[in-house]
Amino acid sequence: MATKEREVIHDPKYDPPYPQSFYSFWPKHAIRASIAVILLWSIPFVLAYYYQVPTDPAMPPLPDDGMNIPAPEWYLFFIFRPFWYLVGENKKWIPLFTFWLPLGVIAFLCLVPLIFKRKNAVGVQIGLGKKALLALIIWAVWAGIISSVVVSGRHAKTMGCTSCHNPMMGVRQALPPPNMADFYRHERAQQIQVGKYRIGDQDRTGASYKDANWQLRHFYEPTMTW
Repeated sequence: MATKEREVIHDPKYDPPYPQSFYSFWPKHAIRASIAVILLWSIPFVLAYYYQVPTDPAMPPLPDDGMNIPAPEWYLFFIFRPFWYLVGENKKWIPLFTFWLPLGVIAFLCLVPLIFKRKNAVGVQIGLGKKALLALIIWAVWAGIISSVVVSGRHAKTMGCTSCHNPMMGVRQALPPPNMADFYRHERAQQIQVGKYRIGDQDRTGASYKDANWQLRHFYEPTMTW
């Protein structure tokens, strides 16, 4: 059985004599990495200092507070947007935007080394024009995602959750009901059948009261959808 020959890629920088002036970790790389980490971590610290969440239990934030304040939930709103818009006859498209399309993006990112691989890539230089075009494409994709996240989430009143969801508002107000599963299985199902509580159910087919559409509207309009 013939052995398969392997192609060895030669890199002149590993030729003797040794030692050669390789890129040293200390101090150049250590200082650069430290500066990058400090700058990166300073951003959330600065934002947390100037945009603090009210924590006074005697005066919790109002339900309408929190608009235009950056919050981690913004990313969830961007992901769950299809549940809001794809209603009625368009519900069949929900799996495409909530499962198959994200799965395709993840698969593409995993296959990038196989799709764009090059032979004998050592020493290959990319022209300035191609670098600029590649940087522009990456920036456009990043800016589009961030813009979508901001547009979809900036109206959310996330800081006002504790205005209602706190122990002072009543017994177990800060906790889910102990009989929540039985409540939705029986009482809420009966209410849907008789035509009550159809918020977020635009096709009037009797979908679950607190479905994904309702959850989004409750975050955006807690005083209107509850």
